[in-house]
Amino acid sequence: MRGRKRIFLLATMAILLLSGCSESNQSESATGKGSIRALHAISNLGTINFAIEETTLGSLSFQGATGISEFDDLEYIFNFEIWLPDDTEEPTELVSRTLKVTSEQEYTFVLSGSLESPQLYLWEQFGRDWAEEISTAAENETEITVMEVSFGHISPALGTVDIYLEDPGTSPQAAVPKATLNYSEFESAIELAVGDYQLVVTPAGDPNTYLFASDPFYISAATSTLVTLIDDGGYTTAEFSVRLIGLGAELTNINSSAIISAGHSALGTGPLDLFDSADFGSPLIEDLGFGVISPEIEVDVGFLNMVVTPANNLGVFLSQNNLNVLAGTYNRLFFVGLPGALQTVFQRYDHSTVATHARLQLFQGAVRFPTVDIYVVDQSVDIQLIGPSYVSVLYGAGFSYTNREAGIYNVYVTEPGTKNIIAGPLQVDLEKSNNYSLIVVDSPNLSAAELLFFQDTTF
Repeated sequence: MRGRKRIFLLATMAILLLSGCSESNQSESATGKGSIRALHAISNLGTINFAIEETTLGSLSFQGATGISEFDDLEYIFNFEIWLPDDTEEPTELVSRTLKVTSEQEYTFVLSGSLESPQLYLWEQFGRDWAEEISTAAENETEITVMEVSFGHISPALGTVDIYLEDPGTSPQAAVPKATLNYSEFESAIELAVGDYQLVVTPAGDPNTYLFASDPFYISAATSTLVTLIDDGGYTTAEFSVRLIGLGAELTNINSSAIISAGHSALGTGPLDLFDSADFGSPLIEDLGFGVISPEIEVDVGFLNMVVTPANNLGVFLSQNNLNVLAGTYNRLFFVGLPGALQTVFQRYDHSTVATHARLQLFQGAVRFPTVDIYVVDQSVDIQLIGPSYVSVLYGAGFSYTNREAGIYNVYVTEPGTKNIIAGPLQVDLEKSNNYSLIVVDSPNLSAAELLFFQDTTF
């Protein structure tokens, strides 16, 4: 077995974590097969690997699950690994579990907790063989009209909840919970008729308080779905997410709020006020100056007709945009362009962080430069000797957050395909577990641009 660094080996009431290799495989013969999958539920960890001894079964991002793999009913060591910034030859082992697989059982390994204190839970139930049932139904010329649903709770801050899965529009007061679960608990599968369903989550014993309500969704015949309550991790405005593992879908909380902020990158255009056209009584965002990103505000879900005016001047409309604001989303407006030609770029972002890295996003808002190259390099690096980090970035283009190792970097902007510097070097200090934004904007010098750097402290 490969040697690995171990962060933590934790025993919980849910499982017993053991080390070492069993000799049982040397003397036992397989009599059947069980099925295995894994779920990544640590919100601020990046990609991890799920492995059986030296063989990787899958790489997972947060909220991701592996497909189901079948194994003989023997004993194995399963583990979760992560590549940390200092790892060069082997990944770091987070946690492991020795499991004697039982024939026809389905096991879900759930990684939760934190980087410093990972926790491993095992959810176990009978593994239904739909392929055999479909074959039998075909031979008998009958139709399968049922499916099955199981339930798991892996959101630490949520508390004990009731989970309802009923015909759309059914009040929880008129129904019985399909499951009542606390953190780490699991309810094995129940059989239901195929059709449209709505999922509602309430505090245990309180059917009048909706923590989550989904849009209607369809569950087809001969499927096994694991409904999982899991930390949202800042990807939406909701407190937790609901993943349909097996269907490969995520449900949206129809009652989630939506958030908007704005960034002013339009050189020569003075401070701005932003209004909902349905209400000019007071601005949503006021006196937004150049080079500033506004605080976040909550807005109604749906279409928002956003009107932009000079600060304290309702007589002039600089721009007007009809924005589709979705439940649970974080949205940002970037105002760019030259005076008299204000343009709006609409982007979505999130509040997630990564414990092992900093996260950096970029936006190219310099209208005088239709295309640029951008370098984000260590201080010791000479950009004359390397290619750009971001090639041929178009005006108005933005990049989602990407992970970067913590450290001090120099940022340069050059004309595309050349080393002709038009902005920078700007020195930036990136710390892990923090998010940052870099914005390229026009400069009073017509042949140069400027770089704006923000730590997104609202996150």
